[in-house]
Amino acid sequence: MEDLIGPDARIRPRRVAVIGGGVSGLVAARELARAGLAVTILEAGPSLGGQLRTVSFAGHPIDVGAEALHRGIPQVARLIDDLHLTEDIVDARPGSAWLWTSRGLRPLPAGVGPSGPTRLGPVLRARVLSPIGLARAGLEPLLPRTPVSPDIGVGTYLAARFGHEVRDRLVDPVLGSLHAGDVDGLSLHAAAPQLAAQAAKHRSLLLAHRSRRQGGSPVFATFPGGLSTLVHALADDPAITVRTATAVTAIEQEAGGYLLMLASGDVLSVDGVVLALPARVAHRLLETMAPSAAAPLDSLHAVSVATVLAAYPRKAVERVRAFEGTGLLVPSTSGRLLKAATFLSRKWDHLGGGEQFLVRLSAGRGGGPDVTEIDDATLVAGLHADLSAATGIAEAPVLTHVERWPGAMAQLEVGHPSRLTEARAALAGFPGLHLAGAPYDGLGIASCISSGQRAAGALLAETTRPEVLTP
Repeated sequence: MEDLIGPDARIRPRRVAVIGGGVSGLVAARELARAGLAVTILEAGPSLGGQLRTVSFAGHPIDVGAEALHRGIPQVARLIDDLHLTEDIVDARPGSAWLWTSRGLRPLPAGVGPSGPTRLGPVLRARVLSPIGLARAGLEPLLPRTPVSPDIGVGTYLAARFGHEVRDRLVDPVLGSLHAGDVDGLSLHAAAPQLAAQAAKHRSLLLAHRSRRQGGSPVFATFPGGLSTLVHALADDPAITVRTATAVTAIEQEAGGYLLMLASGDVLSVDGVVLALPARVAHRLLETMAPSAAAPLDSLHAVSVATVLAAYPRKAVERVRAFEGTGLLVPSTSGRLLKAATFLSRKWDHLGGGEQFLVRLSAGRGGGPDVTEIDDATLVAGLHADLSAATGIAEAPVLTHVERWPGAMAQLEVGHPSRLTEARAALAGFPGLHLAGAPYDGLGIASCISSGQRAAGALLAETTRPEVLTP
């Protein structure tokens, strides 16, 4: 027994805290609990889930944060299967979103995603680009390689490859809406890592796509009860203690571990900590104990966004062609408050019935108005007016719900990878302390899952103080 607890013993930590109960924090907590650790989740808000939040609206469970998961991504599929949720999942109906252009609505061309076009044929048929814009995009296979190191903006890179029209009319509405940011300011390596890998390996993106066997369209999915189903399943582990409405005000290092000061006045002693927090909060907690790790986090920015759910009389949309699509994407150059819309009753089978047609409207992006300063009535009226201008719907919604997300959308700006490397290198001097979440490793449920697993794995690989056994 002396050998087990002697000064040279190396054992895994036994008590750990995960600060932040979003997807990344929940995944990290689950991984740590499965490894035999006693895990406490400390969540400052009233409930778990972070940007996975489901509300009851018009008699249906509707997500007001993240809307869907991409079950074709391996880490997502594995997690859903591990949680025994595979049989519960529902796929989105087939269909395409609209692009709102200066010439009206145009279908989002097949093969166009956040990383730009993979085929020119669908772009040609969609009539989104001008003849000059199409000719410029067609030159991409003939261009020399575009350098991507050091880091470069996604929009800047794709404009160099395909021309400004592709960036402004295709990439901006898709990637800019997803990140609520300026596509020229978004880091190629952080916001579009798969595109960065292709750019580093291939001279031409179109030729690279042509040489590979193309898979099917992304399979977006959810659960009949909303994405909160995933939250509840992740937290359902007897080895995990959940403490909501519990803010951490400070972290102090002690011999072999950390002391967490809680707003309640309590102090929690743990062997390891996962900080699954917005960058501004992580900065505040680290700036006294680990200023060299906190400093890079101070330059990570975020944007506030808002979601409005709207129920329209079904008869109001029956003869409106726009609602045959699954949604609407709006370029930042439009000057509109509306960033994107999802036609929920068209996109999801379980929301398709009833006398009301459900729509989800999104607002808020970098450089635009601060949606946290717009009152509910003005926000709803502005978004409805934009939707009406785009689609022609005449009647106002009969029921609405407003959900605001202050500072929720991390902006993975050019230079993000180097700033994150700097922060994590500084944290290497604090064993058992790790970052996880979208502000660091990328937006989207898949990225958050990977980030949580990475943080848990790093913590488990480290050693901390041994427990002293008492008689």
